Amino acid sequence: MKSKKYSAKNICIMAVLTAVGIVLQYVENRILISPVPGGKLGLANIVSLINIFLFGGKNAMVISLLRAFLGTLLSGGVTALPYSVTGTLFSVLGMVLAKKYLYPKAGMVGLSVIGAALYNLAQVVVASLIFYTGYMFSYLPQLLIVSVVSGTVTGIGAKILGDRILKDGGFYG
Repeated sequence: MKSKKYSAKNICIMAVLTAVGIVLQYVENRILISPVPGGKLGLANIVSLINIFLFGGKNAMVISLLRAFLGTLLSGGVTALPYSVTGTLFSVLGMVLAKKYLYPKAGMVGLSVIGAALYNLAQVVVASLIFYTGYMFSYLPQLLIVSVVSGTVTGIGAKILGDRILKDGGFYG
């Protein structure tokens, strides 16, 4: 697999996954799912998880950060950029480490919940730094509840899609 990592086929697949992540992020930004400020379903996290398993942590990080940056700019939410990029950085890094040390015990859903929780924690930290107040941490318990629900949903989605991709021969079949 190492020699095939940067083949034209894999680069195209990574580009398509980035585009799918951007579309999912854009759609999700148009839907209010959580009454908690900053809480969302995290559908683009499905793409991040699949990237971690197919292409490894470094590529998943690059693709996810690119998706977060472009998706936020395309959504017209420039002010959301520090939240999205920092949240994505912490989320993907946490999922990569969790895969290394906790998988398969934690499973795809466990990795997704960890990623969602770290994304929300990063959002709260960024908001606290931007607004110079620790008050933002009062949202954290509610956001962590949202993380469990959203991480479970996206983890199940990633598991179904990932199993389907690998069953059908994956990207290498």
